[in-house]
Amino acid sequence: ASREGRVTQQGGGGRTMGQSESKEGDGLAGRRPWRGGKSRGADDAGASEMRDQEATIQDEADALEDDEEFVQKLQRNIKRLTAYAQSADCELQREVAETLANQAVIASRQVMIVENGGLELLLPLTNSEDEEVRRLAAHALANLSVDEDNQVTMAQEGGIEMILSLLKAHNDTDATLRQAAKALANLAVNPDNKREIAKRGAIKPLVHILGGFPDAVRIEAAAALANLAVDDDNERLIAECGGLCPVLEALASDNLELASQAARALRNLSVHPANKAELLALDAKKVLQKAIAAHDDEVREQCKRSLANLLRS
Repeated sequence: ASREGRVTQQGGGGRTMGQSESKEGDGLAGRRPWRGGKSRGADDAGASEMRDQEATIQDEADALEDDEEFVQKLQRNIKRLTAYAQSADCELQREVAETLANQAVIASRQVMIVENGGLELLLPLTNSEDEEVRRLAAHALANLSVDEDNQVTMAQEGGIEMILSLLKAHNDTDATLRQAAKALANLAVNPDNKREIAKRGAIKPLVHILGGFPDAVRIEAAAALANLAVDDDNERLIAECGGLCPVLEALASDNLELASQAARALRNLSVHPANKAELLALDAKKVLQKAIAAHDDEVREQCKRSLANLLRS
């Protein structure tokens, strides 16, 4: 099966093999959209939860001047911050979580935070009894997971487990779930992380979220499933976890971003022979044809690729 590009921030590349069935590449992890890709980007934790904030060019220029000072302060204060994070005092925990989330919006500081103990600080915060602390911790993880090097480090040092603890919690807010799903979508850009995320049990909660939460949360779950389904084993596992129906329902949504992510997911889920049979039984061709008529060029192109996959024997 071919793998299309959208794997690097610069966006190029991809390969095709004759008339073989095609899979979409990974949705880009990044703070801003790029042509042909989707931002799963970093948010300012102090901003409204349901909209993504972008630092201005001047903000980033100013931040670059202060990076060295930021690292020095982090290193000097790591013991105090660790004590705050491990404290039972929710106000102290919020201070640490908000600082990490907001600093991680700045691209140049994402690796710095992880290299200087940021994940260790976040571990107790993801388990906090305070829902606002958990929301801020989820923000921080989503922001940190934008960086490609961090995607590797976070998977190796417990980041997947932290995110899953938030994703599986029954008492977390939609805002927390949205950021946790976004973080998984980012980590799943890395090829080695795809199976690790699935092995840790992420697919069932993502399918559950896609099936019945507000659109802003469903968008991130669909993006995560789309990235995970690039892996052939994950493609079938998502179907076995009941993921095909929620993806088709999301594709039929009037929400363009939700439909776009669902279209990416469906293209990746329509290669395995067993998935094809299930999708055809679910009348996926009709859903795809309606989406082609109702949505923009990007969604239409993904739907056409899905139809082509389904029609190939």
